Amino acid sequence: MDNSRPDKPGGKGTRPIHRIVGSIIMLFTLYIGVTGSIIQSIDLKAIASHAAATDPEMQAIRESIDGTGNFSVIAPTDYAAPALPANYDFSAAMSAVLRSARESAGADAPLKYLELRVVNGKPIGLVQAGDKMVRVDPATGTVLPNPPPRPRGGRPSSMHQTFKNLHRASILSDKWEFLNALIGMGLFSMIVTGLVLYFRLLRTRKRAGLNQIFWSTGGWWRSTHRAVAILAAVFLLVVSISGTLLALDTFALGIYGMTHTSAGKYSRFPVGMIGDLSSPLPDAKLPAMLSTTLSAFQSAKGDVPIKVLRLRYYAGMPQGLIVSGGNSANDTRQVVFNTDTGKTASMTEPSYPYQGFPFGWEEHELMKQIHRGDLIGVPGRLMDLFAGLSLIFLSASGLYMYVDLLRRRRRGGHKQLFWT
Repeated sequence: MDNSRPDKPGGKGTRPIHRIVGSIIMLFTLYIGVTGSIIQSIDLKAIASHAAATDPEMQAIRESIDGTGNFSVIAPTDYAAPALPANYDFSAAMSAVLRSARESAGADAPLKYLELRVVNGKPIGLVQAGDKMVRVDPATGTVLPNPPPRPRGGRPSSMHQTFKNLHRASILSDKWEFLNALIGMGLFSMIVTGLVLYFRLLRTRKRAGLNQIFWSTGGWWRSTHRAVAILAAVFLLVVSISGTLLALDTFALGIYGMTHTSAGKYSRFPVGMIGDLSSPLPDAKLPAMLSTTLSAFQSAKGDVPIKVLRLRYYAGMPQGLIVSGGNSANDTRQVVFNTDTGKTASMTEPSYPYQGFPFGWEEHELMKQIHRGDLIGVPGRLMDLFAGLSLIFLSASGLYMYVDLLRRRRRGGHKQLFWT
C-alpha cells in the first residue's frame, strides 16, 4: 500500500515483501484484473438482458457446471422446455417405452439408459440400447423415427470463452496454469502484507489521537490506493484464493495430459472426464430405480415440475437423474440420486474414475462459482466486478508509485530495482 514510508518499529521486512512482490506481479495482476472484469461484464450483460439459454454466452457461463460431458444430461434447450404433464404416470410410460425398445432393439441389447422428456410438445421415451437409439411414444408404444444426426462440433464461439482463455494462462496450454497459481499466491501475499501495514499504521495513528479509518497523507495516489485496498481486501482475498485453487486444479489436468499421450488424440483427458462409464441397465431393476428416484426427488424438491427423467448406471452406481424447473431458465436444475440409497449423488464420488481435477469436479465447480461470485447470484457477481476493478486500480497505482519512487532513488544514486 505505502511504498516509500520507512518501516514502523516491529514492521521490518513486511514493507519490502509487499513492495518486491508487488513490483514483480503488478503487470500480471493488471492483465488479470482487466480480462476478469471484461468476462464479468459480458456475463452481467447476458444475465441482465435475459439472454436465452441457447445463447452462446449463456452456454459458456453454464459450461461444465453440472458435471463432465459423460455425466451431465441437461441441455441448453431444457432450460426453456416444457415440463412433463402434472401427475404423469411415469411407471406406465416407462413400461411402454421399455417394451417397444426391446421389440425394436432385441431382448439381449444392453441398455445404457432409459429417458422420458418432452420433445415437440409431447412426452417421448428415449432408450439407448447398445449402439441403437430407440425413440418411443409412451402413450401408444409406437417406435418413432430418429431425427437426422446433428453435426459434431464444439461449443459455439462466445466473448465469454474468448476472454476466459485470455484470462487464464491455459491459452498457452493447461500446463502453464501454474503461472496463474503463482500470481494468485503473490496477490494473496500482497493483500496480507498490505493489511498488516495498514493496521500497524492505524494503531500508531490512534495512539496519537487520530481515529480516522481513512486518511489523506502521501499524495492522492497513495491515499486512494490505501482506501481502495482496504475496501476491496475481503473480495480480493476470495478471488485470489479461489483463483489459485482453480489454477492448481487445471495445472494438474495439464500435467496429466503431458504424461498420457500414447493412446491417441483424446488420451490426455482422463477416462472419468470423457469415457463411457455406463454399464448394462437390468430391466428388472428399472421399476425400483424409478420409484426411488421419484420418492427422493419429491422429498428433496416437493412439487417442482419434472422436465427430464433418466435411469442409468454410471461408474457402477445405479442412478436416477432428473432435470426439473418451471418456465424460468433460472429455475431449471439437474439433480442425480443414487437409487440404492435414495441419497443425492454428487459430481465427485469415490466410485468415479479420476476426472482430471485433484480436488474433484464438484469442488472445482464450487470454486468457479465462488471465484466469479455467482454462488450468491447477481450481488456476488457485482462484488466480483468490484474486486476486478479494484485490482486494476491497485495494480496501476502501485506501478505508478513504484516507478515514481524508483526514479527518485536513481536520482539519489540508488539504481537497484528491488530494495529493502
